[in-house]
Amino acid sequence: MIKELQLIGLGKNEATIYEALVKYGPCKAGVLIAKLDIHRNLVYQSLEKLIREGYVTKVSTNGVWIFHITDPHSLLGNMRQKESMVTQIIKEIQKQHHNSFQQIVVYEGLESYRNYWISSLERFPNETVDYTVGIEPTDKWIEIMGSSFERYLQLRVKKKIKWQTILFKVTESERKTLEEYPELTEYRLWQQDVDFIGNFNVIHDTVILQVAIEPYRIIEIRDKNLVSIFKLYFDMMWEKSEPVVI
Repeated sequence: MIKELQLIGLGKNEATIYEALVKYGPCKAGVLIAKLDIHRNLVYQSLEKLIREGYVTKVSTNGVWIFHITDPHSLLGNMRQKESMVTQIIKEIQKQHHNSFQQIVVYEGLESYRNYWISSLERFPNETVDYTVGIEPTDKWIEIMGSSFERYLQLRVKKKIKWQTILFKVTESERKTLEEYPELTEYRLWQQDVDFIGNFNVIHDTVILQVAIEPYRIIEIRDKNLVSIFKLYFDMMWEKSEPVVI
């Protein structure tokens, strides 16, 4: 739990003390000092910080302060508040950059690969079309995504993100996707006898270049001119491809 608490913004000492309060229940600061390898002054400082954040409260019992955690949902509430603040910061940055904003970011490793597809989908507007050229069979991609695929699928359906994809070959997994999500899926076939190692996507304001074999890698390019160029190539290939029907 300590690692996860740190990931949502708690310091190491605060996370350790919060976990201890979960484990031992309401208790005096002295109990925490005795059980944890943290200096007494730091224990008191961390408790006060947790109280300010709304994660912990204290009650005086017979003249002694007893500390205990507040409703655990306070963790989520503070996360939402921080998310709202970050959203406002992002909007302000975007105002400053206007249409000149350009960015190239490389994501390496399997976890970064999986996390990218979730975070990018969260960023894209509802009913965005994901134009894709050359994909691995869907069941193989699901295997790569692991447990993250369910979250990706939920987001895709909720936000009505449409796949408009040029396939090099059609497998049973593509037919299944077409059957289950016909309004969100459109395939065309450009028959090619090639080994799949990656592809490119054009979606919203972004070009995505991906390597879907070890080492997994994604190059995200946010550049309106490159988006236009890659979309033009996609359109030319789309016109030369055959519709895939069930």
